Amino acid sequence: MCVMTGFGGGGGLFGDTCGALVGAMAVLGAVYGRREVPTDARAAGEELYGTPGLYRLFNRLPNEFKERFGSTQCRLLTAQWRKTWLCRDHVLFCRHLVVEMAGLAAEMAFPKDLARWGSLPLGLQHP
Repeated sequence: MCVMTGFGGGGGLFGDTCGALVGAMAVLGAVYGRREVPTDARAAGEELYGTPGLYRLFNRLPNEFKERFGSTQCRLLTAQWRKTWLCRDHVLFCRHLVVEMAGLAAEMAFPKDLARWGSLPLGLQHP
């Protein structure tokens, strides 16, 4: 929990990527992430970019989030509460985001389903 404390408010109230999304990434990293530094560049590339691949898996989270909520940025998601930060509606909304992303991360992680989630096409969000 101490590692996740700074994720709120889009990174310490910076307003960027929603902490619920970043938290879900951290959960998947704990399940699927690398445990040691790769020694074979080709194998490392395949692990990240292959089919299945870790980047395909991790890429699903922001794409699913944006599809469900319209944006991944805290400042846009919570714009209506700028003057009433931490009011009841704001807190309930953020709790909803956390619950939704925790559920998605759990679905992607248990049972370990890299073959399914890591084989989906990348939904690149480059500017």
